Amino acid sequence: MPCSWSPWRYEFNRYFGLKLVSIYGIAQIRATEIIKNTDNNCLNPKIMKKLAFSIFTLLVLSSFQLKPNIENTLNDINKAFKNMEVSLLEWPEDLQPKLGNLKEIAFMAFPKKKTEGKLPLLITLHGGGGKTWSIEEQLKRSSEVKGLSLAELAGKDLILLEPNSFEKWDPKTLNIMLDYILKTYNQIDQSRIYVVGHSMGGRGGWEWIQQSPERFAAAGLGGFSGVSEDDNFDKLVNFPVFGMVGGEDGKNVASAEKMTSLLKAAGNKNVRYVAFPGANHSQGNKMLFSHVECVDWMLKFSNQN
Repeated sequence: MPCSWSPWRYEFNRYFGLKLVSIYGIAQIRATEIIKNTDNNCLNPKIMKKLAFSIFTLLVLSSFQLKPNIENTLNDINKAFKNMEVSLLEWPEDLQPKLGNLKEIAFMAFPKKKTEGKLPLLITLHGGGGKTWSIEEQLKRSSEVKGLSLAELAGKDLILLEPNSFEKWDPKTLNIMLDYILKTYNQIDQSRIYVVGHSMGGRGGWEWIQQSPERFAAAGLGGFSGVSEDDNFDKLVNFPVFGMVGGEDGKNVASAEKMTSLLKAAGNKNVRYVAFPGANHSQGNKMLFSHVECVDWMLKFSNQN
């Protein structure tokens, strides 16, 4: 069964079950070790027990303080969204070591209305700012200017997956993640998988489609630099790519232009490009993740085309 958790179950198990019980046990053990290895005149066992209990109490209070925040944020999003229902996905414990720098929690969204048949999967990759943010902060931001917002604005019958990462995206671990998703959610149409990313997410998506183009039907990427003539354009001759960038996003503008022009030069006839007038890097992010035209365009393609 997929580890799709309600906010209460997630917070209770994650913070109460794991942090409180296990850390309290560790605190008791450490206190006992200190008592055994210390002169009785120096440390009072009663003091050490009180210390362990204090740590336990502090963790109880902090854990229950975290619970309402993420629950309220998720509830607020789902009340505001008309098209998509958002949930938290915790990667299974046995899978997490294989996922490298991916955070333990990802976001998923499904159509609120009942659908029939298999649905396309849209994967969105966040930029570098999300590396240090809490899951709650990323959840809120995604609902405003990232993948969740894009899925809601598009209003299409699709499934949204937005993983979160502590570091730059690694195609190897992303493929492991995707293997798990496809095995777990059999309602996904495997011939219609799309990836969208900006900044670090754009770069990660660009590297991912070069390594595994057969997994995707199309991509929408932008806001990153470093495109080179040495990139694997030959593998992307028939791969639909929608390039996007803020018109005032410095060197990233030239990189987006280079990506799309080299794709066309390689013989790719399914290339789109837009520079959002006057938009800097952050504004370009917002416009990319609200550019419903990109989603509409990508959904025309499948691996069976």
